[in-house]
This record gives sequence, C-alpha cells and structure tokens, in this order.
Amino acid sequence: MPEKAYLSPLSYSSEETLYPHLSFEELSDIDLFGSQRTIVTDFPDFAPFYAQSEEALIRHDSITDEKGPADDDRPPDGGLRAWLVVLGGFLAYFATFGLLNTFGTFQSYYQRNLLPDMSGSVISWIGSLQIFFLFIGGMVIGPLYDSYGARPLIIPGSLVYILSLMFTSLSTKYYQLMLAQGVMFGIGNAMLFYPTISSITQWFDSCRGLALGIAVSGSSLGGICWPLLIQYLLDHIGFGWATRITGFICVGLLTPSCWLIASRPVSAHSRQNSEPPPKLDFVAILKDWKYTVFSAGMFFVLWGMFIPFFYLPTYGQAHGMNESAANNLLAYLNAGSLVARVVTGFIADRFGRFNAMFGCALGCGILLFALYGITSIAAIIAFAVLYGIFSGGLISLQSACIAQITPDHRIIGVKIGIMMAICSFGGLTGSPIGGALITVDHGGFTGLIAFSAVILTAGGFLVLLARFMAAPKLRVF
Repeated sequence: MPEKAYLSPLSYSSEETLYPHLSFEELSDIDLFGSQRTIVTDFPDFAPFYAQSEEALIRHDSITDEKGPADDDRPPDGGLRAWLVVLGGFLAYFATFGLLNTFGTFQSYYQRNLLPDMSGSVISWIGSLQIFFLFIGGMVIGPLYDSYGARPLIIPGSLVYILSLMFTSLSTKYYQLMLAQGVMFGIGNAMLFYPTISSITQWFDSCRGLALGIAVSGSSLGGICWPLLIQYLLDHIGFGWATRITGFICVGLLTPSCWLIASRPVSAHSRQNSEPPPKLDFVAILKDWKYTVFSAGMFFVLWGMFIPFFYLPTYGQAHGMNESAANNLLAYLNAGSLVARVVTGFIADRFGRFNAMFGCALGCGILLFALYGITSIAAIIAFAVLYGIFSGGLISLQSACIAQITPDHRIIGVKIGIMMAICSFGGLTGSPIGGALITVDHGGFTGLIAFSAVILTAGGFLVLLARFMAAPKLRVF
C-alpha cells in the first residue's frame, strides 16, 4: 500500500481531514485553528478519512472495513428514523418560523385597522420582539437541550406557542399584542427552533447541510402559504377567528412534530468515554478573533436582513400595488427562499459554508442597493423572488459556520448561543429603525434602503474576513 500523509487527530470525535493531493510542505502550512499539527507518514491506529466539506473537523467513511467502538458514535447519516426527524423539523418550521416570516401581513393589518393611530415603526416592535426572543433564547435553550434532550423542550414549547396565538386572537391593545404576539410567541418559537436544529445535526454528518436545508425550507413554504391564508381569513371572518384558525392549524402541525423530533440515543461507548464538559471561559471564546469577527458580521447581516420581510408590502402599496397584491410579495419572497434553502445546503456541503454564506449576504446587499431603481410592479415582484433566494441560506448556514471554526465540539452549542444572543439585538432594532427612517423621510424609503443595504453588505464582508482568518489557503471552506 503506498504511503500517504495524514494530519494527526485531536480525538475520536474530531478527526482531521485527509489531503492526499497535497505535498508534505503544503500540509505543514495548513493551520485552520491556530495550533500546531503533527505530520504522520505511516498508518496510525485511527482510521483515515477522505476529505469532504463538513463541520470543520468532519467524520468520513473509513477506507478500512474494520469497525471500532467509536463507529457507534458517528451519526447514521440517513435511515428512516433520521429522515423522520427532518420531516418533524419541516413541519415545526412551517408552523413557527414560517409564521414569523409573515409578520408583514399582520403589520399591514394593524396599521390599517387594529392600531391605525400608531406608526409603522412602533408596530414593528411586536415583530422585532419575536426575532429578539427567538435569537437570545439560544443562550438558555441550548444548555437545556444538552441536559434534557429534545422532547422535554418541544412539548412545552408547542404549548406556549399555541397559547401565544390564542392570546393574540383576544388582543385589542398594543401592550397585549406586545406580550402575546411578541414576547410569548418568540419564546415558544425558540423552544422549538433550537431543539429541532440540534437534533438534526446529531442524526446527520456528511449531508448535514442538505438535511438542515430541507427542514428549514418548511419555514419558506410556510412563508408562502401563511400570508395568503391569513389575508383571506382577515378579509372574510376578521382578526380574532383568523388568528384562532391559524393556531388550530399549528396544533395539527406541531402534534406529530413532538413525536418525530428526537435526540439521537447515546451509545454505550460514548457514555463510557464521554469527556467532562469544559470550563466555560467567555473571555477566551471572544478572544478567538475569527469567531468574534464572524459573530459581528452576522450581527450586521441580520440587522438588515429582516427589514424587507416587514416593509416590502408597504413598499409595494406605495408604488401602485393593491393591498392583496402587496401582501403576496411575502409569498413570492418565501417561494424564492424555499428553493434556496435546500440548494444552499447542498452547495455549502460541496463548496464551503463560509463561501456560500458570503455569497448569500453579498447578493442580498446588491439587491437592496438596486431597490432604489425598482418601482414597477413586475420589478418589485422580481426583487421579492431574488431576495428570497439569496436570504434563504443566511439563517440555516450560520450554525454550521460556527461549528466549522470550533475544534472543541463540546462548546459548539455555547458559541452558537453567544452569537445568536449578539444577533438578537440586531433583530430587535433593525425594523423599528427602518420604520423610523420612513417617518423621517415623510413616507419615502430612501433612508430605509440605504440603512439595510449598507449594514447587510458590511456584514457580508466581515464574514469574508473571518473566512480568510480561519483558512486563508483553502479555496473550499
């Protein structure tokens, strides 16, 4: 058997990648994580793995047929139970994140009917609270998932989520909507979002991006269906029963999800050889500059990304679209996102998660700058579809990017939680700032477009900087 060079592994749970096409000199230059690597020129005790794009330190099929006890710890990467988890995630995201993407329909209704004396900037705080509690909830939900698994969070989370919709249907005052549709809705959403995405990552490895993309595409399909359904119900039966029927539909979607979504059982080998959790040092985590720069980039990206989800219907009405046609813009936007979330996961697995993330952010920024010249109805519809395509991967890829630059798999959840907490303040303030800029501009959109386009593009280039800080010599990363 010919001799090949391998990078020595850190542990069974974080194998290094095989680069059979590189020379020893090229291998010695590879330093993804700022630590020294040892070149081994014979076949060691561990099984080598061929390179594919996966979470930084990726597990691959061994070139030997022998199986050790550590093989039981590897995700099955498929099978009926694994794909049922993806199906459960698809249903859960349809009901939760898909409805969150539809807040622009509620905002338009509140401005015209329920809260006509309030500005769009004030009303948008309701939707911003949804995003804030969804993101910052990761700081709490992540550690709870590590301790208790998926179902102890998903079942009460479903209850909180359904109750938030029922309480919203009874609300007539601004503060009631803030509490029910803002705070309670966001908390219930977080209790479903994080256990779902964490469970899928436990069941999949080499096609993890594809599995996550399929599950998260449920939010896009929900974003297509919910605006059309809710607008029809609002027009025919009023706000109260429209919201209650929405809640009943979510009961039908979340009930099977509570059974389908499950954490992967821990093997006997993993229990016997499990490492104790590391002592958390938040200062040390933030001193990892590639992580800090990436988190800052995602803050700016998400600060600007959600603004079109809130104000695109208003923009359409300001340029000659009737109420129904303007509301359909959210459906067009989510239709583009539906395809993109599956395709982006596939592309990220092959060409690199950071590369895909930067491409998505840059595409969104360019489209927002182009919005200055987009005033015809056909052009606005085209913008909605294209923006959905490029924004589709920004949510689903951020966790995979964090995992790719985290060699210690035991703190991936903590680092994702910290990043999401940082981003939550962007989600909280972005849309109200956009609404305030519309007010200052006397109903114009010049300031809103400039704000969202500049900060989103700046965030994309910070993501690119973090990518080159982590792997300056790798083209696929």
